[in-house]
Amino acid sequence: MTDNRKKYQLQASVAYPHVGKLVESYLNKHMSNRTYVGKLLDVAPTTVARYFESESLQLGILWKLSLITNHNFILEIGSQLPIDFPTQGVINVETQLNEKQKEIEELQKQIERLNIELSVYKNIVGK
Repeated sequence: MTDNRKKYQLQASVAYPHVGKLVESYLNKHMSNRTYVGKLLDVAPTTVARYFESESLQLGILWKLSLITNHNFILEIGSQLPIDFPTQGVINVETQLNEKQKEIEELQKQIERLNIELSVYKNIVGK
């Protein structure tokens, strides 16, 4: 028997998340009124219900949902990828961390030099 689903609907070896259920779960916890969500999206409540049934949603819909809920659905979906992709935020934090680590190492060297100088001073003064 032939599978009549569109290619994007066919799951690969690593299944993608059901986006509609993900959105529905979030909205049920944080915005229980479908009519209100529909008004914010400028769609009918039945359209919102269809979104919940959809395995996949257009990026534009996810974008709008993210804006009206103040929740990044795109990031949430991306974080479920089985591959670790560093985001720009992570790269920036790692860069800052490396810079701070270098500063710490330099400060430790300065402290070590000061301790040596203090030790020499104590020997000279005799205390």
